[in-house]
Amino acid sequence: MNAKRVSRKESVPPALSHQQAIGLLKRQAERGQEIATLTFDDPQVDAWLSLTTNLLDQTFGEPNGEMHKNTKDFAYAQSAVSLHVNMSDHELQADHEGKTRLRNALLLGFAEQLQDLAPPSVATAPDRYNFHAEIERVSGALYRDGHYKQAAFEAYIRVIDAVKARSGLYDDGDSLMNRAFGADKQTPVIQFNTLSTDEERDEQRGIMFLFKGIVGLRNSKAHSNRLFNDPSRAHEYLALSSLLLRLLEIAQVNR
Repeated sequence: MNAKRVSRKESVPPALSHQQAIGLLKRQAERGQEIATLTFDDPQVDAWLSLTTNLLDQTFGEPNGEMHKNTKDFAYAQSAVSLHVNMSDHELQADHEGKTRLRNALLLGFAEQLQDLAPPSVATAPDRYNFHAEIERVSGALYRDGHYKQAAFEAYIRVIDAVKARSGLYDDGDSLMNRAFGADKQTPVIQFNTLSTDEERDEQRGIMFLFKGIVGLRNSKAHSNRLFNDPSRAHEYLALSSLLLRLLEIAQVNR
């Protein structure tokens, strides 16, 4: 007889960067201090617990489709009050206050843990990086509302329009980028250095391919939402678009 196959749930990765999660966990811990002063049956208590548990799922993910250990420790925290049937309101209140204090301590501990593990790149994390003003204008609200795919698409369009405006060319797509930045057999319309060495010509060519990549991303109609379902990754798409606009601003234009 064949052994019964045990189905394994799919793991859900974290949706927040360390830096994003740190600030949110600290905020929930501060909110928890107020929650501890409420009565055990106040609706705000359950709302805070539910919101914070969801935040922990986004912070630590769900290995094999189950709660991460940190999330479990928070959700099933126990107070020093012994649980028994027919607890009095006084006992229920003491249990609530004890659990909330423990949960607050756990949240601060999780935040400290993430801080210790955070890579140096947190210096450019979403809450410390300002998009180029034009990317913020066309994509900022979309990004913050969770419309990551549309936010990136609008940013790509804005970059391509900026190349047209800066170069004065009416081409589109690869033709636009080749004419605007190509330096192999022509003087580029938009020039990023003196082009006096092989290294500088390589740099010009490399930047051109970054702009051509934006064209490819704009043109693709088959983008999987999986490529845009992570706020950190979506932020990087917008940061790339911001970088390209800033490069355009400092480039030399040869009309």
